[in-house]
Amino acid sequence: MITYGSIKVKTITYSTVLFTWATITICYVTAVSLGHVRPWLPMISDCAVEAPESYLSRFGFIIGATALFANVIMVYYGFPEFSLRKTEFTIGALASVGLAIVGAVNEREDNTLHLVGAALFFAGYEIYMILVAYNAQNDEKISTSSVINKRIFAVLGMILLIACGIFSLDQKKYRVYTAVCEWLVPVVIEIFNLTFALDFEDLTLQEVMPDAYGVRTIPKIKIGRKDDLGPATV
Repeated sequence: MITYGSIKVKTITYSTVLFTWATITICYVTAVSLGHVRPWLPMISDCAVEAPESYLSRFGFIIGATALFANVIMVYYGFPEFSLRKTEFTIGALASVGLAIVGAVNEREDNTLHLVGAALFFAGYEIYMILVAYNAQNDEKISTSSVINKRIFAVLGMILLIACGIFSLDQKKYRVYTAVCEWLVPVVIEIFNLTFALDFEDLTLQEVMPDAYGVRTIPKIKIGRKDDLGPATV
């Protein structure tokens, strides 16, 4: 038997965190090293305006958004007991698109579109986190401690997001506070995502979504008479 989909689902979760934070960190270090931003404390988006960090952010955030969307898909198929699954999936998908927009268009190129992408990502994924945290108790694969952790980080993310919105109303006076909140929100989001790695354990793509996107077990076909071949199994 030729088996596809042997990749462990938690690998996708780890990839989401890795690409997102590697991109943020590399862009920050590059921007500071080249004198494009001050060490304390720039907005994350300010670290992706000048070259070469602007090119790095495009690549990293778009890959990270793709991994994030893949993680949303895994949650959709991995936890069928969740209510409002389609709503969660739609909101999570839109949030992933928002992150891709943030990476593709920086604030200098089109500040309006960049802000729309940021709002779509931060607000959308926070709503996604709240819905998932609420529904997590309905699936027996998710431990009580994981449910509690999801709810803690969903609430913490909501508090930080609201604080960021309030501080941003007066950027001159609260610029540093706004920046701190903007840096902390992605931290909370990625820690929330890491809780899925514990839930998925050693499940593979094939086990989570055997009939989706061609992820199947495909039999080898023996060369012989037609009546020697049994029915294909998937």
